[in-house]
Amino acid sequence: MQTRFITALVAALLLLPNTAAAHKCGMAFAAQNRKQNPAGMAAKRLTFAKNFGYCDASAYYDSVYTRETSHFQIFYTLGEGPHATIPEFIDSLAASLESAYKFHTKTMGMRAPQGLDTTSHYQMPVKKGLYPVEVAEIDFLRDPYAVLASKTCNGCFGVTYPSEEDYHKSAIVIDNDFRYIPVNSTKRDTIENGSQKCPYPIADVSINNAAYGFSYADEWAKGIRVTAFHELFHAVQLQYMDLFSYWTYWIEASATANEEIGAPDINDYIYYISAFINNAGAPLDKIGFGTKNGDYGICLLYLYLYGNVDKSFDREIWEAYEKKPGMTFEVNLKNMLDKRGLAVDSVFQDFATRLALSGKNAYTVDKKLWVWEDQPLWQAPKTKKFDEGTKFEPDTALYAFSFYSGGAPVIDNYKGRAAALVFKGDETKIRQIANTGSLDSISTDAFFADSIVWVFSRFDNPKIIPEIVQDSTLRAYPQPWHGKGQLCFTPLPESREFIEIRSGRGELIMREKYVRTTHCISEDRIKEKMKPGVYRFRAGSSGKTQKFLIIY
Repeated sequence: MQTRFITALVAALLLLPNTAAAHKCGMAFAAQNRKQNPAGMAAKRLTFAKNFGYCDASAYYDSVYTRETSHFQIFYTLGEGPHATIPEFIDSLAASLESAYKFHTKTMGMRAPQGLDTTSHYQMPVKKGLYPVEVAEIDFLRDPYAVLASKTCNGCFGVTYPSEEDYHKSAIVIDNDFRYIPVNSTKRDTIENGSQKCPYPIADVSINNAAYGFSYADEWAKGIRVTAFHELFHAVQLQYMDLFSYWTYWIEASATANEEIGAPDINDYIYYISAFINNAGAPLDKIGFGTKNGDYGICLLYLYLYGNVDKSFDREIWEAYEKKPGMTFEVNLKNMLDKRGLAVDSVFQDFATRLALSGKNAYTVDKKLWVWEDQPLWQAPKTKKFDEGTKFEPDTALYAFSFYSGGAPVIDNYKGRAAALVFKGDETKIRQIANTGSLDSISTDAFFADSIVWVFSRFDNPKIIPEIVQDSTLRAYPQPWHGKGQLCFTPLPESREFIEIRSGRGELIMREKYVRTTHCISEDRIKEKMKPGVYRFRAGSSGKTQKFLIIY
């Protein structure tokens, strides 16, 4: 009952327009802004600096305090105003940052982040050897175009921004209360600075957790944990590549996966899953900016690799980016798997097959087959549906996977990998389609099943699914034939040219020419030539016959 409630809650929250508009990473937001208008950023930054529209940035806070840990220097302000926080917030942030640092550098084996010498918002010098983190209202920064490439972010948890001189060096801003200023808001408050009254926009909309519905403004310690793991990983990524110059969907996919691994009880990543699962058929490299939050959702591929390849695989991905920053993730993934003796197309197909079991169907297989331990909470993937017996040709782009339900796939010319999920009761059989002959037994299973889902994928120079069959026994399928779809015969020898079909008494019913090792007869022709009963067939005009049954 609890699982069904949570699943329904996730689906409902994903449809909320306000929530969808306010749930993002500042770095991805800045990268998108730079990509859309690279020439206008410098001019906007200069105009904003001259015409702030309010008081000077320093008028909105009093003293700037610092908290030093082993690896970080946190800058914050207390009291009143848009940037104020509380000591407990800083205590939680200090602990989460150190936890994330240990995970990224020790567990994952990644390089430690390098910090800026001076922070952007509070303009504070940073102690040598420490990484700077500012706690402030992200929608009201001193120099937002330098950090966000925009005036506001409207819903960012935090943002990692690199130095303009050396992209390896960066700093992080964490939102001070996980509330944001909605677009076009006219609500204002005022803070007094001496004799000066300084107005500022009010951040009064909270960012909510997608899986459980709570407000991060109320449970800010949880917001801190996911943000620390996510944003610090961006700082780690900058040790390998200039992210803004060579943006790839793997930047957000890997950062989002790291927050889930580091803070698995919060499940904030569930917010992004539908943007990935619901775009089956779209290539990985087209889901990013083109599909809202799609690059975040590709974190599922990271979680699969983390659990099924090895936990340090991503270090090799980023080391490859360092050598060739313009190389695609698909090539880097293939090379990483090649070193381990794994075929990337097989790995990708296995991932897609497991992904098709998302939602309540995850309970129909052993947990070992789940992509991740939360898979029952994910949205079930949408499939393209066909009626029973309807033929269809799967259409899957390179670096993509597709899901179909029902129907009868025609795979004679399909290039890629394929599998079938046969659902019956509370169990699911996973059937690999190694060759065209695999379909006969799968179709028989499907006839007695509740439903069937076909999984197709393409990756790395895909090849046509072979006609070769492992079982050399001559047979008809599906058996028995119940009056729907085609009746097929396989594996037919290349040395013969036709099959004979005879009644149980030996009368010749029809002679069918064939050119492939599998030959099928249409439903209409079967009903025209054969009434319900037992029949026999053989290849050629001599040799052993095989029985099959017609029932309709």
